[in-house]
Amino acid sequence: MGSEKIKEIPQVEGLEFEEETHTYRLDGILIPSVSAIMAPLSRVKYTGISESTLKRAANKGTAVHNAIENWLKFGIEDVSAEHQGYFEGFKQWKSAVSPEIIGSEIRLCHRLMRYGGTADLLAYFENDLVLVDIKTTYTISDMTCGVQLEAYAQALSSMGVGIQKKIILHLKRDGKFDIREYPAPDAERWRVFGALKTVFDYIESTK
Repeated sequence: MGSEKIKEIPQVEGLEFEEETHTYRLDGILIPSVSAIMAPLSRVKYTGISESTLKRAANKGTAVHNAIENWLKFGIEDVSAEHQGYFEGFKQWKSAVSPEIIGSEIRLCHRLMRYGGTADLLAYFENDLVLVDIKTTYTISDMTCGVQLEAYAQALSSMGVGIQKKIILHLKRDGKFDIREYPAPDAERWRVFGALKTVFDYIESTK
């Protein structure tokens, strides 16, 4: 990479995000999210898990992500006792790694491929720009995490931001954490995401 570090994430002109519906628009036109495109993989991953369990897991993830964002941006510690361990795990990781955080909850899109997403964290670890995705699930699925990270990385690249590493930061209920690193770039998982996008577009075109 070059000697100069980026100071902030470039804004994508024409990109809008609607919080309530979790939808993205580019130049006024609805575009799918990374999670919507990856729905076929998610269905395989969550086969046999009840809707109520999935909803609880989603609510937990949202609560922990919100707590982390509020702490990073405003120094506010506002997290329920139920989720305190995950939050403590993030603080332990930050203390151990001392990342130079460039942005959190980053809205991004790939203008050519026409999809949007929100990356959890972008930070420098010494001189490497690292894409960090935070998970609070019981286990980590390489099948979905690797594809998701590569979709985000490619979107960032299309915005002029080149990353050197991609990691999953796995926060645990007991306040501990694990790190799992994925290749950057990852041609195989980018091909998978491209195929999923083709299928998504085909389904949409037949509606």
